[in-house]
Amino acid sequence: MALSKDQKRTVLRLTGNYLLVTLGCFFLAAGIAVFLVPNDLITGGLSSISIIIQYFVTKSGSDFQVVDIVNWILQFIFLGISFVFLGKRYTIRTLYSTLVYPLFFSLLYRLPLAGGTSLGLYVHSQMFANGPDYAVLLLAAIFGGVLVGLGVAVSYAGGGTTGGVDIISVIVAKHTPIKEGVSSIIIDTTLILIGMIAMKDINLGLIGVISAVVAGFVIQIIYVRGSSFIIADIITCKPDEIRHYVETEMDRTTTIIQAKGGYTQEDKPIVRVAFSRREWLGFKSFIASTDPRAFVTFTTASMINGEGFDPLTSGLLKKPAKKPENEEK
Repeated sequence: MALSKDQKRTVLRLTGNYLLVTLGCFFLAAGIAVFLVPNDLITGGLSSISIIIQYFVTKSGSDFQVVDIVNWILQFIFLGISFVFLGKRYTIRTLYSTLVYPLFFSLLYRLPLAGGTSLGLYVHSQMFANGPDYAVLLLAAIFGGVLVGLGVAVSYAGGGTTGGVDIISVIVAKHTPIKEGVSSIIIDTTLILIGMIAMKDINLGLIGVISAVVAGFVIQIIYVRGSSFIIADIITCKPDEIRHYVETEMDRTTTIIQAKGGYTQEDKPIVRVAFSRREWLGFKSFIASTDPRAFVTFTTASMINGEGFDPLTSGLLKKPAKKPENEEK
């Protein structure tokens, strides 16, 4: 049975999205398995938890490598948390990367390539052939940060997520006024501090911070591009379906504006919705599959205040002082 043009576009779009998420997972795994884990660089995320656990396993006298095993276990634990608190749709979006990223990581971390050792250990041995060197370690942190940032940005561009502790940030943002970026920084900083205390090496922790900053900078340049929010105006013949999706799946609200077409003179509603850039691709895909003939404009916004976003007033602002009762009006 031949596919229609809309079905072909949908297939091509989904194929492109999955390719981007797969490529992003590979970059992410390469940055962590080749540059961060072999050098015990803690930058936040599940890899940092795995490195800390591996440190204590090695300290106990065992040579058994548990980094990728712990990573697999934690990925599925957080996937279950996602299903409970964020629902089926978000979890499905996370499922693919939850399987692909650990697979790439295990292959790069364990598969013998050069001289009977894994790629990560081979690169580590070549970089530190002349002994310990913090300048070389800094170079590894920078390259690892670039690959991690590139992987996350490409995955986001494909409509996917990297899962892991990011799920906690999404849950916190959904149920509290704390934004994802703030909770993510708190989690990563906590893990870095735990790693510094556990390994008793401040230098490793500080270099890990540099790697995390590099990763964040790469994400900002490639994906965010100066704005985190988008306002969409949709002229559609299916406003109820779009409103239902926005309210139930995105946990946002809509504004319905009654308008009239200048050429057709037909009355059509405009559905307006504001959301974060991370939700853009999924929302756009839904519109394309629900009403391919919809007319949509996307506008970037540097700041949005109100319900579901930053409050209009900061808690640090003082309330206006009350006028004395005897003051003349």
